[in-house]
Amino acid sequence: MISDMTWSGAVHMQPGILMFTGAVGSAHMHSHAAVQIMIIDDGDVTVTDGDGHSEVVRSVVIPSGAVHALSASEGARGRAIYVDSTTGMGLRIRPPEPGRGDVADWSDRGQTAVVMTDRGADSDLEYAARLIDSLSEREKASNLGALHPALEHALTLLPERISGQVTLTDIAALVSISPGRLGRIFNDQLQMSFSTYIRWLRLRRAMEVMSSGATLTTSAHEAGFTDSAHLNRICHSMFGLTPSAATGDLTWN
Repeated sequence: MISDMTWSGAVHMQPGILMFTGAVGSAHMHSHAAVQIMIIDDGDVTVTDGDGHSEVVRSVVIPSGAVHALSASEGARGRAIYVDSTTGMGLRIRPPEPGRGDVADWSDRGQTAVVMTDRGADSDLEYAARLIDSLSEREKASNLGALHPALEHALTLLPERISGQVTLTDIAALVSISPGRLGRIFNDQLQMSFSTYIRWLRLRRAMEVMSSGATLTTSAHEAGFTDSAHLNRICHSMFGLTPSAATGDLTWN
């Protein structure tokens, strides 16, 4: 029996990482601006990639920007770790080869990382950090090149401005580079567009506000969305879920 779309459990948020632990639900086709590491402890979860290939996975590493869907059996439980792909951690675990691969590649990377990482008595967050280290050890040095100074500057400016209007032109002016050049740097070094990263920042901010008990409308406005319907569309495109399904039965830590 397939579960519904609702996830229930605990969410831990810290700079660069969002981690879910608990009952895993299903999710429509989506893609997010983070590297996702998922480990299934009980039940079955089928991952389908953007080309329609499906695989039942025990562990999987899904690159940022990779289109996929999740179909979870009733009683499925596990952990989902979202690593911001603009951080050093995210850049290190990005696939070293061009392209985003397919579900078989994602499953292979996940299984290898789990085998290389001793679970021990670590907390979930400590285990997540160890998994990231294991993935980092496998990747080529080409992933570790320094970010362009203008991009680094932009990444420090954006979180402070996310509640209001943010344009590529305005940010480019602040970091002394042309908008076209800054846009190309985002695509080349982060493998995502400027607008995609803005949507991800807004969604994370909305989740932070919702975690304090705020309404959907208040959370949307605090994060710079036009309204709750706008937040709903972005949440669905990046998590395959509505905000209520994504956050309605979660404990925030």
